[in-house]
Amino acid sequence: IFLLQGCSNGNGDKGKSVSTGILKTPVQNLNPKPSNSNLDLFVDLPLLLWPSFEYKRIINYTGQNHQKVEHCLITESEGAQLQTGTKVEIIDEARCFYVLLNSKDGIPKPYTITLVQIRLIETGEEGWTWSKAIELDK
Repeated sequence: IFLLQGCSNGNGDKGKSVSTGILKTPVQNLNPKPSNSNLDLFVDLPLLLWPSFEYKRIINYTGQNHQKVEHCLITESEGAQLQTGTKVEIIDEARCFYVLLNSKDGIPKPYTITLVQIRLIETGEEGWTWSKAIELDK
């Protein structure tokens, strides 16, 4: 008699490697032409945790083709403040390459960046933040 036994996590994948890191101030370069560093303009983004966001196709006016592309929509006032140096685990990454932030001053601010879903290791709280807000562990 042969007995075969296997182990699985139940969803068929071989187990994802989990990325961890610490939160830092997210900085975004607003330069529309990265090949020309004379146009570099760096801004600090708000270090916030959003419980959710919305996907929406919006006309992208950068470049010559004015076509609708998928954006992640977030509202600044709906985010909870995060602290730099907080240890986090990355759970997921949004599929958008553009984010439209509805800022506190009422002006929509577009950024070429994406969002990642994180878990705060100390508290277990989960939500979404800027991909550039995390310094990955080596």
